[in-house]
Amino acid sequence: MATVKTATEEAAPQRPGALMAGNKPVVFLLAALALGAAGQLLLDLRTGVTLGAVLLALGALVFGFFAPAPHRPQEGSPSSINEPVRWLPLVGALLLGLVSLMGFAGNRYTLPGVILWAGSLCCVLLAHRPSDFRLNRRRFPIRVQLSLPDLVVLFSVLLGGFFRLYRIHTLPLEMGCDLPLIHANIAQILGGDFPIFFESHPGREGLFFYLAAPIAAVAGLSHTSIKVAAALTGMLTIPVVYRLGREMFDPWTGALAAFLLSFSHWHIILSRVGYRAILMPLLVSLSLLFLVRGLRTGKDIHYVLSALFAGLGLQSYNAFMVVPPVLGLALVLARVLSRRWQLAIHWRQAVLWAIVVLLAALPLLSYVLENPQRYVYRAATRVTSIESELPESPALTWLGNAGKAAAMFHYQGDSIYVNNVPRHRQLGFVTAIFLAFGAVYSVLRVRRHQVWLLWLLLAGTMLPSTLALAFPDEVPSAVRSIGALPFAMLISAIGLRTAGAWLVRAWSRGPDSTASHSSTRTLAVVLGTILFAGLAMEILSVYPLYFERYAMAQPLQNQSISLEMARTIDDFADDGEAYILRAAHWYDGNAVRAQFKRTPRQWSNELMALEPGKPPLNGEAGKVLVILHPDAREALELLEHSFEKQIVLEHRWKDGSLAFKAFYGER
Repeated sequence: MATVKTATEEAAPQRPGALMAGNKPVVFLLAALALGAAGQLLLDLRTGVTLGAVLLALGALVFGFFAPAPHRPQEGSPSSINEPVRWLPLVGALLLGLVSLMGFAGNRYTLPGVILWAGSLCCVLLAHRPSDFRLNRRRFPIRVQLSLPDLVVLFSVLLGGFFRLYRIHTLPLEMGCDLPLIHANIAQILGGDFPIFFESHPGREGLFFYLAAPIAAVAGLSHTSIKVAAALTGMLTIPVVYRLGREMFDPWTGALAAFLLSFSHWHIILSRVGYRAILMPLLVSLSLLFLVRGLRTGKDIHYVLSALFAGLGLQSYNAFMVVPPVLGLALVLARVLSRRWQLAIHWRQAVLWAIVVLLAALPLLSYVLENPQRYVYRAATRVTSIESELPESPALTWLGNAGKAAAMFHYQGDSIYVNNVPRHRQLGFVTAIFLAFGAVYSVLRVRRHQVWLLWLLLAGTMLPSTLALAFPDEVPSAVRSIGALPFAMLISAIGLRTAGAWLVRAWSRGPDSTASHSSTRTLAVVLGTILFAGLAMEILSVYPLYFERYAMAQPLQNQSISLEMARTIDDFADDGEAYILRAAHWYDGNAVRAQFKRTPRQWSNELMALEPGKPPLNGEAGKVLVILHPDAREALELLEHSFEKQIVLEHRWKDGSLAFKAFYGER
């Protein structure tokens, strides 16, 4: 028998249990966020680490199991374009490439070699252009329509530009041990010497130096101009990550990944140091972007472009050497699973990709053929016992390295002051939480053909850091694993995108009951506000993290003894000869020379000791400057007895401590 409700019964408030049932999906998001935040907080406090990891994992599982299924737009079958192989241009490209090897002999770029090499690449690009390719000649005015994700990316580029360029001339101030050599490498190029592989210890690929050289030619070669070149590379990576996320998933996932990257302190630090490793996130993202596009469209040109960036990447940083094999494995897996996952790839396209990688990396390959041991030296020092004894169990050491590398996202990051705020986790608080959420969600809910490439590249780009078997204390390494950063951002963006979609659905699709619908909306607004506030707080926290904590972690709290010495010698350049009395682990002579403005860079007046009869104690008339360690009392007394006129100036740091003494003598 049907029951008729009275008006009073209909107007009565709902029971708490019914209200909770209406809010159930959003309550699970609240539970996931609470567990994740509590777990990450315990990890940060270094107390209850195991409990923190368990809570973070539970939050990720709740998120993964109860988040709404991703929106899947209706998709047709992928394009299956079986374009005919244009053998004549391809054979011509190979012949030009082989001939260009003669122009790269002796580890030097020559004009004939570069022309032939570039010609071979142009032949491949032109031969595999789409059959419907036409130059699109648009007339002005061109209408520009920006979607909301596009505006997010534009904001991200501006935000990223601020963090990467603000005060770049003063932070970091000390060049360290690598930048003076990089400075000298770029000076070689500006001086008309064009090596393929720069052999200054321990050996460096040169692509970044050739990209930085035009900036140095215009603005002047300096520590700052090198850092600006790296910072601009970091800024360019932001929209590329957006395009990669958009190609693999959807515009919002790409926009959120670019947004998270813009204020990633990991990327900011390495964008401002001036290392060539900053090219790796850009080039590996471009390689994967066109590979994914090729798998979707089946067009040869996309495979060619992917291979082009992969080959150029080999000339950027030694950790990139893992990328072509990983992408090659991806192509093989894609071909084997092409029917199941509806991927547009043929075996000939995989072969074409491998050929173009070799062509794009041809200059470096010519050097490797001539000097294989010199090229692999740096990598070999970490994997073999060349510099340090290997552990008794390399397999167990590698497993330990892999665990430390995995923990760097949430727990403990790089301990080297140049690369990171020592031991600070590599990701921000909210980004780290959503990395865990996105990881579980992507495995459980996202289609396999959308995420398998992401996980394969993430694991592959982490490999160089984990292979430091002879130096396990160097793990985790923010520099060697920098190629993993775009993929970590994409996984975090998957989680954040899902949380946003969850809240939007809760807002727009509440239960039929008015009271329950209102409560659901209220909870969605509260959670949305918490997420927005969390991201805002993470952005705001980057400023003190980098500009204060990172600065304080630098040598002498971001004061540069090499710069102070260079300025002191420059000020004396027109008066006489300047000398530095060396002391162990005191300063870097290469850094001093690199920062001269007036003194010739060939200056080499560094003395191990003061010797009678030799400069500056040889009795010749004139003025001299000798820079002394604060504790070099005997040397100072000897100088004072050797010169009729003298003055000693003390150079002090901001805290009042003595940096060095400058002895000015005249006879």
